Amino acid sequence: MGSITKDCFAKDHLWDVVECSLIVVDTNGIVRNLNLAAERLFGKSDRYIIGEELEKLLPGYPVALDLIQRAYDLKMPCRLRDAQISPAPGVVVAVSLMASPLRNENGDMAGALLQLEDLEAVEGLEDDQRLNDTLDSLGNMAMAVAHEVKNPLAGIRGAAQLLEMEIKSKSAIACTELIRTEVDRISLLLDKLLGLADEQLINKKELNIHEILDHVIQVCSHGSIIPVRDFDPSLPNINGDRDQLIQLFLNLVQNAIEANSNGGEVIISTRMSSRIRSERGQRRHFIVVEVKDNGPGILPALMQKIFLPFITSKHQGTGLGLAISQKIINEHEGMIEVKSKPGETVFRTYLHVFNS
Repeated sequence: MGSITKDCFAKDHLWDVVECSLIVVDTNGIVRNLNLAAERLFGKSDRYIIGEELEKLLPGYPVALDLIQRAYDLKMPCRLRDAQISPAPGVVVAVSLMASPLRNENGDMAGALLQLEDLEAVEGLEDDQRLNDTLDSLGNMAMAVAHEVKNPLAGIRGAAQLLEMEIKSKSAIACTELIRTEVDRISLLLDKLLGLADEQLINKKELNIHEILDHVIQVCSHGSIIPVRDFDPSLPNINGDRDQLIQLFLNLVQNAIEANSNGGEVIISTRMSSRIRSERGQRRHFIVVEVKDNGPGILPALMQKIFLPFITSKHQGTGLGLAISQKIINEHEGMIEVKSKPGETVFRTYLHVFNS
């Protein structure tokens, strides 16, 4: 059992690993402290927020200030389960709020602790957990089925080859060729299923994300649609497995190209993400890779289950590409999300910046 440093129990560390936003204000409504989650919510670091009036940070949405005042009046924590705030221009977030009064050493009211929980993010985490549990179950089932079927398939293919050597009839040979073709197709599908179930070793190292994306674009640039680059050359390197990340982005870019089968544009862009995660007392930053197409969009009925195996809108698709992509991103401790409407679909992938 590995040793646990006492730093992981330090108050400062615990303050920043909490996923909900925490903001401390004094009785004048001035922000005195906040955690990493609150920085992410406002899209600013603490040095731009501490000392500001909470009213200015949440203009036009006095619900948080009203809740804090109620906590002062009742001298007890007060909660509002469903509210809206605007932490940035043009951004409205549905949150659950709790205000708890804070007292100084003399027992006098000194301020309040405001807790904000992003309801959409909570629902997203719950959806991700359900999806991961489903993928694990399907992966185990896929492994059992694939192993049971692959050996008989090899026997069937071998028998078809032997028959071809014995028979003269062209129609009979056409039948054996059909048998071999179908066996090969099913074997390929089973290999993909095993890829979904297989617990592969992750060989993480420092990588240049643009080198990976350039390779993917080269592989995918043999048709009428050539992906357009919109890269930020100043991005730091990432931490990941090169082969798996190539597979991840091949799946996303090929899907985008196929979605534009009647002509269109696929744009691959990179930028630094405002998301921050605290791990072992250190801040972990992300880069984000966007794959955008201007195809017809994903049907609303498919959006909630788009990363599940065998879910596809393509006539020739197996529905395994995005399930494997989700598995790869989970193994890299990253995130993947999709937004879609008619005329625009965007897949966003978040990956850790390399930390030496």
